[in-house]
Amino acid sequence: MRGFNPVAALQSLLEGCRVLVEGATEGTGFFVAPGFVVSCAHVAGVEAGVHTRVRWNDQDYEAVVVAASADAADRTSALYAFPDLAILELLDPPDGHPCVWLDMARPPQGTELTAVGFTDTLQACAAAPRRVRLTAGGRTAQASGQLVELVDGEINPGLSGGPVLNHASAGVCAVVKATRLEDTTMGGFAVPLDALRLLDPDVYRTVVEKHDRFHRSDPRWGMLSDRMEQPPVGDGAFDRHFLGLLSALPDSHNADRSHAAAFLAVAAPGTPLPERPMLAHRDVYTELTALMPPPDGELPYELAFCADLAREMAGAPSHTAGAVTELRDHVLIASGRLGLGSAVQARLAGSGVPARRTSVIGRVRHSLRERSLYHVMVWRFRSPHDIVPGASESSPLPLREALALLSDLLAQQIVLMGDTPQSRGLIELILPREVLDEDFADWRLWPEVGYWSLGRKYDLVVRPLERHEAPYLHAAWEERWRHLEGKRVGEALVCVCGRDRQRQAALDALFNKDPALAALALAGSPRQSPVADAYMVALTSGVPMMVWRRGSVPGPRVCGSPCGVPGRDACPDPGFLTQAREFLSDVPRDDVPDRICALRNDAEIEAEGEGHIGEHVVLLWDDPSRRIPRTPLAPAAPVEEGQPVE
Repeated sequence: MRGFNPVAALQSLLEGCRVLVEGATEGTGFFVAPGFVVSCAHVAGVEAGVHTRVRWNDQDYEAVVVAASADAADRTSALYAFPDLAILELLDPPDGHPCVWLDMARPPQGTELTAVGFTDTLQACAAAPRRVRLTAGGRTAQASGQLVELVDGEINPGLSGGPVLNHASAGVCAVVKATRLEDTTMGGFAVPLDALRLLDPDVYRTVVEKHDRFHRSDPRWGMLSDRMEQPPVGDGAFDRHFLGLLSALPDSHNADRSHAAAFLAVAAPGTPLPERPMLAHRDVYTELTALMPPPDGELPYELAFCADLAREMAGAPSHTAGAVTELRDHVLIASGRLGLGSAVQARLAGSGVPARRTSVIGRVRHSLRERSLYHVMVWRFRSPHDIVPGASESSPLPLREALALLSDLLAQQIVLMGDTPQSRGLIELILPREVLDEDFADWRLWPEVGYWSLGRKYDLVVRPLERHEAPYLHAAWEERWRHLEGKRVGEALVCVCGRDRQRQAALDALFNKDPALAALALAGSPRQSPVADAYMVALTSGVPMMVWRRGSVPGPRVCGSPCGVPGRDACPDPGFLTQAREFLSDVPRDDVPDRICALRNDAEIEAEGEGHIGEHVVLLWDDPSRRIPRTPLAPAAPVEEGQPVE
């Protein structure tokens, strides 16, 4: 159409979604799904269940606040506490009203924006509609979040709760919160829309599912956004279509645990979890689209996520089977257009995703404020999409109490894991260095069966806490793990003791030059110098596999000769290295935990005691694909006077 302006048309449609809200104060809101309105909490009301009035097209409608954020009890700022958002549901909504498209990405500085709302600044008797062109400025920190600065335009009183349209993405990216404070230049503040994920999770899931289903069937917004003169970021039609498909699938209501695992399963190694909790399939998808694209020839992260969902839901009940089949078909079509049909076929079949054993993962970590106290938490790992926390993280405990709690929690979770002799589960313990050499293998979790030890009954491995909580170490870790793929571990093992030419700087230089150094036989415990120094270099260099004898130190019996460069010079007194290479000579990377368990049983059967490698053997086996969702460090509660601390 000659003279057609898609930006102006989209602005007009945005105004058609605008409503006047008369709640705690008078302000603005906007339709996000059939019958649902988003506004500010300080406008609509701060408590769920509060009734208010919404006016659209000169008609009044009764609404109820179904979710809202609370204000700070001790607020001293002029601004309501972050996120200051509310969701309202109309009791008898009008038919056919439009809805905005939600864009959860925060607008980069300099992005052109439009805000719409109402103001009585120029018309004292009634609130008048207002549209204002703006630009995204910087960020202003508020407790619990950051506000988007709105500049190059004026935000009048009454626009609070109004939608902010991003011209680049063609979606509503924020909610107007306030004008600039007194004695500042004109403009205002807005709340980024991803902060809706801080409201009631069930309400949020309901609204975004209805939003995505609406836009799948209603073309008004999509037709205009696809004609924007500045092309939308990414492929808007592609994303709208897939989000519509995802909205028809059953979703997990286990907070953000399984969604976090799904995100980590397809994102590039070392990618941190998003700032906001992921509460729905949509959140995982949109967060993946915000990442840097994968290397050429690899599936886009969001497409890999959809493929994983289609594969895992293949046996869904009949009422959702059609939605799963449709998702699978569109994944195949989209990947075919990208020339990646074989890659997605492999992922749908499961061959594009590493096989993963069921396991129980236990973690012991320091309290943030008091390193002599420890927190304990356990998970059941069934797949990267299915990581179930056994319980909330414990309060800070002295070390011995923490380990006793870990023992109890492991016993409970092993029962739930469903371990069988034919399919033995894995026990993974993520531990700080000072705890690695504990005798976990000899733990008796069930006193009534006193001859059952943890290390002989199950495949038991330890993993280094320090690396799991340092994302900058993850890239090297991933690379060295890949170097072990397809190799026999016995061939890859080299001895490290930390003495002579194995001082820390020399070892670091060696690891920097040779990414294939990925499996070590330590000449002693990582708690004892000089092996402790070598262990830390190996840890930070990404070495994913190490074996040693618990409690041992380099000496005449273990290693009594000067040592050269690992992997280059022959060990003059190989000792433990020779035994380890012999017993792991034909073992591939992923089977090492099973072989170590067998060695522990062999040592007991043969009763050779100290002479058998299976006696006191410890395996550090750190598969980077078996990561738990990152959780923030918890500060310790104040230690009361007289309370024992280990």
